[in-house]
Amino acid sequence: MRFRIVLIALPLLAMAAPVAAQDVVFVSGTGDASRGAQRDNIPVRDQRSDADILAVADQMADPTVQDGVAAAIEQMTGTMMRLPVGQFAAAIEDARPGTVGKRIRRDATVADLAGRDADDLPEKLSDGGRQMMGMASGFARAFAMMMPEFERMGREMEDSFRTAKANAKRN
Repeated sequence: MRFRIVLIALPLLAMAAPVAAQDVVFVSGTGDASRGAQRDNIPVRDQRSDADILAVADQMADPTVQDGVAAAIEQMTGTMMRLPVGQFAAAIEDARPGTVGKRIRRDATVADLAGRDADDLPEKLSDGGRQMMGMASGFARAFAMMMPEFERMGREMEDSFRTAKANAKRN
């Protein structure tokens, strides 16, 4: 039964992702101008991007935003559960007999195929959406805090590669 719920939930979460990401603004580029980023045509990361990421994290942690995403997920899931699939299954079976493994009523919906837990699925997925937003908020905060360290590590790696390359040329 869990497999069916996951199978139904994946497309719904994929549809909900654009709703959750409407206000997300991606800022491209990394590097440090003082270390030759401009010379190497590497875009310089705007320090404001950390604040932007934290602002998005705050929005995702906002219960009002979470409720909006959860409501959208619940509504989309409910709509998905009401989709008629029996006619499609009948058409497939008519076109290629033996393809549909079990007999499905012509008026069957996705909820009928999902089984007895289908009634609770919209609410469960909307609750999961709230949790997902909270976790994504924490991840965004951690990412914003780690960016300077990632950049420092990247510069150190670049320096070590340049040193290794120069040593290789000398030898």
